[in-house]
Amino acid sequence: MKKLTPSFIAATVCLSIYGQSAFASTEIGTTSNKQCLIGVPTFNRPLVKEDENALPVEVSSDSFEVDLPNKAIYKGNVSAVQGNRTVYSQKMTLNQTANKNRDLILNGNVLYQDNLIEMRGDDAKMNLDNNDVQIQNSRYHLVGRLGRGDADTMEFNKNRYIVLNNGSFTSCPVNNSSWNIEGSEIIYDNQEQLLEVWNAVFKIGKVPVLYSPYLQLPTGDKRRSGLLMPEFSYDSIDGIDFSLPIYWNIAPNYDATITPRVMQRRGVQLQTETRYLNEIGLGTIAFDWLQHDSLYNKDKNNQNTSGYNDSSHRWLFHWENSQLINYNWRFFVNTTRVSDNQYISDLGSKFASETDGYLTQLYQAGYSDEYWDIGLNYKYFQVLRDDIKDNLYHTEPQLNINYYNNDFENFEFNNFSQVSHFVSSGDNNAKTWRFHIAPTLKYTLMSSWATVTTEAGFMATHYEQDIPDVPQNAYLAKNVNRFLPKLGIDGKVIFERDISWLEGYSQTVEPRIKYLYIPYRNQSQIGNYDSALLQSDYVGLFRDQSYSGLDRIASANKITTGITTRFYDENEVEQFNLSLGQIYYFNQSRTGDSNSSLEQNDNTGSVTWAADTYWKVSDDMIFRAGAQYDKRLNEVTLANAIFEYRRSENKMVQFSYRYANKNYIDSIGLSNVTTPYQQDISQLGIMSSWPLAENVNVVGAVFYDTNNKQTSDSFIGLNYSDCCWGVNLQYGRKITDWDNVTQESKFENKFSINFELRGLTKNTNVVAKMLNFGLLPYKTAFAENYGN
Repeated sequence: MKKLTPSFIAATVCLSIYGQSAFASTEIGTTSNKQCLIGVPTFNRPLVKEDENALPVEVSSDSFEVDLPNKAIYKGNVSAVQGNRTVYSQKMTLNQTANKNRDLILNGNVLYQDNLIEMRGDDAKMNLDNNDVQIQNSRYHLVGRLGRGDADTMEFNKNRYIVLNNGSFTSCPVNNSSWNIEGSEIIYDNQEQLLEVWNAVFKIGKVPVLYSPYLQLPTGDKRRSGLLMPEFSYDSIDGIDFSLPIYWNIAPNYDATITPRVMQRRGVQLQTETRYLNEIGLGTIAFDWLQHDSLYNKDKNNQNTSGYNDSSHRWLFHWENSQLINYNWRFFVNTTRVSDNQYISDLGSKFASETDGYLTQLYQAGYSDEYWDIGLNYKYFQVLRDDIKDNLYHTEPQLNINYYNNDFENFEFNNFSQVSHFVSSGDNNAKTWRFHIAPTLKYTLMSSWATVTTEAGFMATHYEQDIPDVPQNAYLAKNVNRFLPKLGIDGKVIFERDISWLEGYSQTVEPRIKYLYIPYRNQSQIGNYDSALLQSDYVGLFRDQSYSGLDRIASANKITTGITTRFYDENEVEQFNLSLGQIYYFNQSRTGDSNSSLEQNDNTGSVTWAADTYWKVSDDMIFRAGAQYDKRLNEVTLANAIFEYRRSENKMVQFSYRYANKNYIDSIGLSNVTTPYQQDISQLGIMSSWPLAENVNVVGAVFYDTNNKQTSDSFIGLNYSDCCWGVNLQYGRKITDWDNVTQESKFENKFSINFELRGLTKNTNVVAKMLNFGLLPYKTAFAENYGN
């Protein structure tokens, strides 16, 4: 390791000169840091857009000689202006040839400037008719942005090409030459936004570190084939991990990224990603392949083979496609599959999260207009746990039909219909066709301060279940019909007042009450194909149904009451809110499912409580919190809190806490699926980014499990970034698995290092990217849709 690491770091630094952004939003050298632009030439005159060659030349000097009819000589403090271009020198000779070409010969302290470039040199030649310029012993700087160098001879042709002979280029600021590229010939194409270098030598300071006979670098937002920024990391499991992306600009509507990835202890992986925009839609196709994973084979031989494939070939496939065929018809695909259960945790992917327990394959065709919304879906789950994968159901297919009609003043009619075919990979699991229809009629009265909505409808469902003859299915019936009428009324009032003790502030008090009646129907003869208990946060208290899906529709004879208060400042910006609500059951809420722990009691009265709060302490500080209590468990089921101080993009501290009750987690799952949790989830977290100096930022996070008395996820990183180059160092430790033998958690240690050269890569918020290093990515509490 000690011998290999420096070689890989050196390779990363050298290869970073090839770094480009396929979709960079800015040209080379652009920066939002004004300190980086000190000493950079600017163009302050109004921009001339007409043909400069047709404009007159305005010349001033200390003395003037003329040799009629074709020659004029200007001496002493000479300046010549034509359109956007200006030339200064000590002597200027104007020659007009027989074909009326106008050539300038400039001598002594020559300075040429226009809206694109500033050039200095000893002597120069210039053609006023085509703006071709040639300067000896020249120095140049791009106008208004970083990018400069020198050359024995420099030419500026057709207002487009800068040609350097024995020249150099760097995007470092003035008086900073941390790196530069030298070449026997360098051509900068302003129109194509491209830098080409022959016999290129890349230097760090004055030390040459890389030679290439030819080098091509993008300098703007035009897509161009080539190498992207390499990535280097090291972790305790995989060893050295090195990736070198190759970008291929296939066509204006097609491109691809091909990434060879070398992992010291696993092997060589090939990652591919293709993007397209054509007649089948806008989409991405990705395929990753690892021919032989040495570490995977070792793990498979050392552990129980459950969950491991016989083959050591590992792969990932992802396809996402979105197409609006015409105004009414649409087609959508989002599918991800992997070769084995451990793929995401071992190899990672931007197309799936390490915390996901399953991958979804969804195919959808749809039609919509003013009244109809119809969708035909095929949905499959690849479950990454062998112990439950045969217990989950997939829809093959599912047809949803929604009809809306709001043409009758305060009346609103909608009808939801669904046909679903549920299948499972488990041989002993029932399969079913489910037919469902749910028409609803609503009547709403609304004013500026109150809303009352009454609704009436019914839900009718028919099941045709194909039931294997095994004991676990003894309670199921082949054909089941379920009819559930529904009545409800929902009212909300908003009271508002000015706050006498808080000048400029106003307060609202918003009580809400909702009554819902759904009679009880015993649903024990129906398999549970897609239902799970929904979360009862404050908004969730007012849902009509407490279960997702349609297989479990709980009876309801309940009143939900809640109250929200909000505080607004003088600009009508919400500064604080607090919501508290509860559900009062007149009768026990039941489905007849004996496997549900929440139905093993006869609780009535105030059963479920929820509270949420938001406090904008200042423009820089936000606090959010929520808690839920269920009397049926006699415990707090869920709780969370987050406090964030955010002064700027790179100056942030976030404290968080999250809690989930194990009994509640078990109760919200499917009845035939066990959860992997052995105890409550109780986790404290802190995440921060903070500048240590002008160019140095530190980022870090720690998430501590208060039940297991151990850190579950942590990392720390250091970023150095100036106007010329940057480096990121990051180290993290996270839980990856549980050892059934030692009864201890398994951890992975990871170290990464990345270099970048300013001006040759896209300007991105590096610190924000570093905050996503751990298992739990950073999510700001300032977002309006936080928690959704």
